[in-house]
Amino acid sequence: MDAAEMVQSPNSLPSEQAGVDWLLPTPRHPYYVVAPRYLRTSAGVKVLHLLCHALNRAGERAYLITHPYYLPQYATHPELITPILTRATVEHDFAAGLAPIVVYPETIRGNLFKAPLVVRYVLNFPGLLGGDSQYGEDEFCIAYSESLARSIPSSRLTLFVPASDPRIFTPAPEQERRGTCFYAGKYKYHHGGELFDVTRDSTEITRDFPDSPTQSQIADLFRRSELFYCYENTALAIEALLCGCPVVFLPNPYFDRVIGADEHGWDGIAWGTDPSEIDRAKRTVHLARDHFLHHFDVFHDALGQFISLTQSEAAGRKYVEPVVVPYLNHVNPLLKIAGLIEIVRSIYRDKGAAETASLLIRRVRRRGMSFLP
Repeated sequence: MDAAEMVQSPNSLPSEQAGVDWLLPTPRHPYYVVAPRYLRTSAGVKVLHLLCHALNRAGERAYLITHPYYLPQYATHPELITPILTRATVEHDFAAGLAPIVVYPETIRGNLFKAPLVVRYVLNFPGLLGGDSQYGEDEFCIAYSESLARSIPSSRLTLFVPASDPRIFTPAPEQERRGTCFYAGKYKYHHGGELFDVTRDSTEITRDFPDSPTQSQIADLFRRSELFYCYENTALAIEALLCGCPVVFLPNPYFDRVIGADEHGWDGIAWGTDPSEIDRAKRTVHLARDHFLHHFDVFHDALGQFISLTQSEAAGRKYVEPVVVPYLNHVNPLLKIAGLIEIVRSIYRDKGAAETASLLIRRVRRRGMSFLP
């Protein structure tokens, strides 16, 4: 084994793929993915960030538009390839005539940033968490699951992103299971629903509270729990299955369908508290992990189809006005001043006071105040 083979990472490319086209960019329609800042506890947000990451891994140019706006240094996951969209990128793409493919989640109404091509990524039932309940004919609609696709007449593709990490959520066959746990995030805290008696003595899993458990703590809980009761659609159900913990979904006025039923099936899952349903879930839970792992390959193939379809669609769209992202087009003067201060500080640390002052004087004489960031 030579040195190159010894240090090769999983992200490395075979040497035969090297060359001009590998290093130098080929003009392609870029992807602007609209998403909130990265949140480990939100499956929908993770899916959007992972989509951006996967597009970049596939050789495309994909960027995030953080909405609502969030400071860029805190908006992304450090291990994902998810660059934040900049004004320079927007201007470059417009000048090059590369119509961007803007991916909106279903929670955002209309075409907020005036994109030439809108991809509507439906991650939950239309209108349930906000946004439009119907979509325009000129929108390219895709669904997170087959169940969601059936609720959207215009759906063009199903793109199920497996967002849970099977390297963290692992089974422990030798672990003795005792007790139960439950999750009722939106049901309890958003809708104000009353908890069922069956979960009265269960351990509650919460999110986004100061004392909420970490991923590893949740995984440990799933590995030792006999059952996981769930009041709503959540990625926690998949993560419980990955740990070998059967899931019992609790139907209620706010939860009557499982979003990913077609994708992960019913092995390890009971719908309701009927003893025979729970017994079936316990007997089949060992099959659920392989079902989920299979979808990493399915997603890889579906992503290729998504890229092909959207690139073709974008090629037929006129790009006559650049997309409008307010915080890129109208930068707060205070941010400009803060940026200038940081520039001066960095030059000062490198060159010292005298040379920094001399440089600033020369720049002002030559360009006036136009050198402001």
